Amino acid sequence: MGNFIHRVTDALLRSEYLPVGARMPLMRRLGYDIHPSACLWAGANLRSKSLTIGPDVFINVGFFFDGFQKLEIAGNVRIGQFVRVITATHEIGPPGQRCTIEAIGGPVRIGKGSWIGCNVTLLPNVTVAEGCVIAAGAVVTRSTLPNGLYAGVPARLVRMLDGAVPPAMPAPLAPAC
Repeated sequence: MGNFIHRVTDALLRSEYLPVGARMPLMRRLGYDIHPSACLWAGANLRSKSLTIGPDVFINVGFFFDGFQKLEIAGNVRIGQFVRVITATHEIGPPGQRCTIEAIGGPVRIGKGSWIGCNVTLLPNVTVAEGCVIAAGAVVTRSTLPNGLYAGVPARLVRMLDGAVPPAMPAPLAPAC
């Protein structure tokens, strides 16, 4: 019954008819760990309360969090429209059923000052490092480096931002004689 009550409450909280000025205090009273200066726009689908939202975070319309594992969003993060945070997945099974029944997963973390563009998908066990920009439509399958611009499916480092230097790559092996 508890899950049903959460889903009904979540449906009411994401309503366009509930002003954001009422939504945020109500969510905090209901036990969501959301900083008072954070703003979660209408249409957010939060499948559990297993999330922490830091100060000065803005989450735009259509946000989806599956709620299987924890989501942590640090301060000053901006999240675009229709972003999906997925913390659950399945192992690849045998030919008769490729998607196994048991769900597995891991937490997702979004570092301070990051910007997640519209229609981005963040997959389980991903940490978006501090100061990153994730371009619209990207699918983030691996953790990022701080201050990087990532784009694509799967998301790849496009460039470092603000003079940040990526970690040194190992020297190539000498050709065999």
